[in-house]
Amino acid sequence: MTQRHCRPYSRGFPTGLTDELMRVVIFILLALTVLGRAATAEVKPAQGVQYTVAFAGMETVADLADLIRQSSALVSKTDDPPPSRAALQRRVDDDLERFESAARSLGYYDAEFNAAIQSGTAAGVPGIVTVTVDPGTAYRIGLVEFRTVDDAPLAVDAELPTKRIGLAVGDQARAADVVSGQTTALRILHERGYPLAEAGKRTVLIDRDTKEMRVTFRFNPGPAARLGPVSVSGAETVDPGFVLRRLPWRFGESADIRKIEDGRRNLASTGVFETVDVRFGDTVDTEGLIPVEVLVTERAPRSIGAGVSASTSEGLGVNAFWTHRNLFGGAERLDVNGRVSEVETHVTGDLRLPDVILNDQDLVLSSGLVKESTDSYDSQKVSVGGRFERRVNDILTVDYGVVLERSLIDEGDVENRYTLVGLPVGATIDTSDDLLNPTRGGRSRVRFTPYLESLGSTISFYSMTARHAHYIALDDARDFVLAGRAAIGSILGASTNNIPADKRLYSGGSGSVRGYGLQKIGPLDGAGDPTGGRSMLEVGAELRWRIHGDFGILPFIDGGQVYDTETPDFGQELQWAAGLGFRYYTPIGPIRADIAFPLNPRSSDDRFQVYFSLGQAF
Repeated sequence: MTQRHCRPYSRGFPTGLTDELMRVVIFILLALTVLGRAATAEVKPAQGVQYTVAFAGMETVADLADLIRQSSALVSKTDDPPPSRAALQRRVDDDLERFESAARSLGYYDAEFNAAIQSGTAAGVPGIVTVTVDPGTAYRIGLVEFRTVDDAPLAVDAELPTKRIGLAVGDQARAADVVSGQTTALRILHERGYPLAEAGKRTVLIDRDTKEMRVTFRFNPGPAARLGPVSVSGAETVDPGFVLRRLPWRFGESADIRKIEDGRRNLASTGVFETVDVRFGDTVDTEGLIPVEVLVTERAPRSIGAGVSASTSEGLGVNAFWTHRNLFGGAERLDVNGRVSEVETHVTGDLRLPDVILNDQDLVLSSGLVKESTDSYDSQKVSVGGRFERRVNDILTVDYGVVLERSLIDEGDVENRYTLVGLPVGATIDTSDDLLNPTRGGRSRVRFTPYLESLGSTISFYSMTARHAHYIALDDARDFVLAGRAAIGSILGASTNNIPADKRLYSGGSGSVRGYGLQKIGPLDGAGDPTGGRSMLEVGAELRWRIHGDFGILPFIDGGQVYDTETPDFGQELQWAAGLGFRYYTPIGPIRADIAFPLNPRSSDDRFQVYFSLGQAF
């Protein structure tokens, strides 16, 4: 028999290809299933009873309307509808109770609230919850009286100013004003020499016939007291006698809480304490004296630090400092600073002696060795001097002193030696809220320095400058800040050529008009180098925008001019520049990067300038 070998027959694809095709088909089916479910989820109607909210009757009471909307769960939970009409009704009922409380807090004690629920007209159409408000008449303050906790007339009743307390007869009867009024009245007692005064129960009566509120505040004033002995705790290396000298009162003065607060600020401002607490004792003795406790924690007395800066016109610079805050035990501060850069190298030292002759008056002894190398001049200078700094109040500081300088200045091919004795006088007003990153307030600085031959100077002239910067926060978070500045200067009594080159006025550079090289604005010599001048004018503005977290940007514009006259020529065009800055905000201040472009450059000006440093430009 003949054997025949038969090959298996398949009507489909080869076996390997069939397996691969099956895997592709399964994958497609799974993907379609997932997409189908996602699409179903997207078109799935929202669960619960959908609704919108409408208010009627609040058109004439804006204060009540705002508070009603802010407190309404119906409004805040519109995107979270209740599961049933009954649940919606409970939400409405809860809101009506809130509205009544809100109305009473503003003095609308007769306000009435009603709500109606209208179902949607078709499937998927939300219903309407209509809240109707009848606010009634706003109640007014009819009487404010102050009594003791025993309900006797308060002995200092006549001394409590109702205007400061904010509850004058006829004012709208707001609950928040009543609460803050009690706090203010207690504060007044603490200021008037009753340091142990405490607030008692207050009574609020509503007269529905007269539509008035009568308020009775009760206090336990305690005894009137005078400032007695002071104890100091925590001062280990700081002399306790220095702590006592910083306290702004004398033994036996009225126990005014404001003096305690001023003492706390005075001690904190010395920089030698980590924490400061100044407080009254618990009892008043038989002579009417109350003890005062001062508790401090000292900071580490020494600190050291360094920083860098860079710009296209000034090159790379490195700064370093060393500080001792308590050199001899009386908060004497020694600062040693050094800088090395392409245009300036210096070493300076300042010794600050606090409370010399007068409290809040420091004596600052200074010395320095400075070497400069600019396009205008090369100089070497040694200086020594001293000045008094007097803190007149929280925002005003004045200073006056004397400085002796010996300098060697090389200007082109001419080398001159100078001896200058100056009598600088200045004043500073600072209402800003931060040293390195201000967002509110302003800073003004005026300085006048005569250099007189009669005191040993080789030349006489008078230098004056005035600068101001202002900061306006455009939002509550202070993420948008409009900052502006202006500066003007003048030198009288000598021609430009007779004034030492390092004392002339210049403009242009990182802390001046960005976009121009260092000192490049103003008169130039035949080689295109700046000569400086006898008067100067600068302006600038920035819009600082903290865009995200610790990162910010700011567009800015700067303008300035230097003149070879004693006063600015306001008819001469300023040199303008504009640019964009970038900021990274750190706990010690913003890291700054700016790029600026001249808007009306001269042929010798560069096309742009770049700056890097710590802190804002102004």
